[in-house]
Amino acid sequence: MHGRLFGGAIAQTNTDPAMMPAPGPPTQTLVDKGREQFHRTCAQCHGRNMVNSGTTSYDLRKFPTDQPDRFFNSVTNGKNSMPSFSGALDPGAIQWLWAYVSTRGGKEM
Repeated sequence: MHGRLFGGAIAQTNTDPAMMPAPGPPTQTLVDKGREQFHRTCAQCHGRNMVNSGTTSYDLRKFPTDQPDRFFNSVTNGKNSMPSFSGALDPGAIQWLWAYVSTRGGKEM
């Protein structure tokens, strides 16, 4: 874990290789597992199939697909009103979620 200095406070970023997605495009199996995990864990706030107004939680359809480290950090450590899921999700489950989110729910494979 490394820190970055922002306005005098250190923001933790997770650079643990186990928390990063596997190289290459996600498989359909990973996307399907991510969809299942998303509906169990994330849909309550982020909307079914990632469809929400973006007014109360981040619209994940707009998440930059070239920033997996940012996604893993947000899920692991929480961000703004989103709680940390480090105790609830293991690295594999977060990888499934990234496969789902980064392919826009399997639509961009």
